Amino acid sequence: MSRFSILGLPALLVSAMSLPGALSSCSESSDDAGSAGASGAADAAASDANGKDGGEDTSIDSAALDPDGKEGGGDVGVDAPGIDVGTDSPEDATPQCVSNSDCHAPSGVCDTIKGKCVDCLALADCAATPGTVCSLGKCVCPTAGDTWCAPNACVDSNTSSAHCGSCGHACFGVCAAGQCADDWEPVSTGGAPSARSGHVAIWTGAEMLVWGGAASSSAGSELNDGARYHLSTRVWSSITPVGAPGARRGATAVWTGAEMIVWGGQSNGAALSTGARFDPAIGSWKPVSSLNAPLARYNHTAVWTGTRMIVWGGFDGVNQLSSGSTYDPVADSWAAIPAVAIGRMQHSAIWTGSSMIIYGGYSESAGIDTYLPAGDVAGGMSYDPGNQVWSGVVQMGQPSARASHISAFLHGKMLVWGGYNGSSSLDTGAMYDPATLAWMATNTPAPERRRYHTAVVLDNPARLVVWGGSSDTGPLNSGGVFDPSANGWETLPVVLSARWLHSAVSTGNGMILWGGRGTAGELGDGALYLPKN
Repeated sequence: MSRFSILGLPALLVSAMSLPGALSSCSESSDDAGSAGASGAADAAASDANGKDGGEDTSIDSAALDPDGKEGGGDVGVDAPGIDVGTDSPEDATPQCVSNSDCHAPSGVCDTIKGKCVDCLALADCAATPGTVCSLGKCVCPTAGDTWCAPNACVDSNTSSAHCGSCGHACFGVCAAGQCADDWEPVSTGGAPSARSGHVAIWTGAEMLVWGGAASSSAGSELNDGARYHLSTRVWSSITPVGAPGARRGATAVWTGAEMIVWGGQSNGAALSTGARFDPAIGSWKPVSSLNAPLARYNHTAVWTGTRMIVWGGFDGVNQLSSGSTYDPVADSWAAIPAVAIGRMQHSAIWTGSSMIIYGGYSESAGIDTYLPAGDVAGGMSYDPGNQVWSGVVQMGQPSARASHISAFLHGKMLVWGGYNGSSSLDTGAMYDPATLAWMATNTPAPERRRYHTAVVLDNPARLVVWGGSSDTGPLNSGGVFDPSANGWETLPVVLSARWLHSAVSTGNGMILWGGRGTAGELGDGALYLPKN
């Protein structure tokens, strides 16, 4: 016992406690301190309480004394307030240190008594994670089970509507057992694209890609950037601008199964005839060939057939177009398709699996806008790319004249709904069966009248979700779900601010809304619709 003082404290320990930096603080602390409570205890058990480097153990641990106060056989040390005491572990990979300069974030403080880097030795060391306390060298939440979430909250992730289940996972309503209780939740905005409208968005099977659009209604405000939203992590990451198409709004985009193809649109008032393809697997763009490309246009449609993209109709700045082309991404080549007699813009188009069906839209002649169908001009036309033949869609029972509506293919039928007829927005529609060549009107009550709305198809069971758009008096924040088997509508609750010119993609079992134009301008937020039944 000659190496110990009469007070029972080791001389080596007393010397170590007097070293400068023993209680020094750092400028950074753990970004994941919320989950550190349990791990801090585990770390304590695995740490070297004496900072020894292979030399003789020279400390006394009161827990290692026998009932008579004699030394036991265990590792010994002094248990003092704020000092973590534990036993050595062969697996301990804790960085060794003699001062703070030897440590790095998140464990940026040197506990010179133990010779190990820790998150903290005092409350001041936890300044980067407000609300946490220093315990056993870790900045942890004072309530067991709570998690620290940036920027300054210790929360119960089982019940927190701002951090439901994980940090940053917010709910519009109640969080129960780490899950949003209702069907809607906000899309995170950290790292999201800037506010915009008139952009394109597609679903890859794992993430939503958002690109282009405009920062305002003014010409010249078009954008050529975007981002990808990873649904599983609720995190945004940027899309490289290198090789991207020029800035534009009103473009079309299709997903090939491997690439997003963006084409057409307008920039600074001029129609465009260019495009590019983005491959999310490698995060890069490649140009779409301009050889034999269609005429420049916007307010056109594009569908994906499984092997090719079909572009048709639209507006070139002067005329509505009756022409179109198919694009083969494998050969990077265009081929014109036969033109029809009357051009149209703001029409809709769907792919049935064997043909493209267009519907509605309007055409201008001598300054007069004609909304279709009109007279002997059918509302719909069907194009068979295999035979390169157009045919009319039966007119009996067809929906009334309209543009800026939606159409979707579900349950083996094309559904047309909403739009604008030149004098008012519409709340009517019909389903067309290509197999029987028959129309059937959709039932009411339906969502309120609107145009420039979005619609996506959900699976299992097949349903159509309509949301947003504009009425005759302004943007809307309402919507509905259409069940084709029952020919009926279900009203959706109001959760997001009113908007039009936004985007919507189907995830298969849900929908992601993003951006658009509201009453005060362009928007940079969105929502997830994830129905629980």
